[in-house]
Amino acid sequence: MHRPISALAAVFLLLAGCASAPLPVASLDEVHVESRGFDPGGESCAEFALTAAQARYFLARATVVTADQQREGWDVLPCYVRGTARSASGLWRWEIRAGGTATLETPAGDSELRACTGCENVLGRPGGKTRRP
Repeated sequence: MHRPISALAAVFLLLAGCASAPLPVASLDEVHVESRGFDPGGESCAEFALTAAQARYFLARATVVTADQQREGWDVLPCYVRGTARSASGLWRWEIRAGGTATLETPAGDSELRACTGCENVLGRPGGKTRRP
């Protein structure tokens, strides 16, 4: 027997889908890399760098994650690249880390955690947690 989904359940499903949708690459008019670096102890990844095209690729594919999901599913490495992106809604600030994680500041000033599992080709290493046998 097929049961109709209640209107409230449908709204929750719609909102859940929107919350994890990546920032559409088509909406980014400009992506700029402003700096790169590493946190204390991250000297081994001092060579980590991204071009504007690589950052755009990452941002277009990264999905919104919770802090727990990010911590459990990805290596939050000390090396980062920082920059900005512009969309119709304004200026976004971003920080992409070598382990496949990112922090995105929306034009409204809100902060989003993002992660990308299909971005190995731009990161130069596998995304996600490093698994040891």
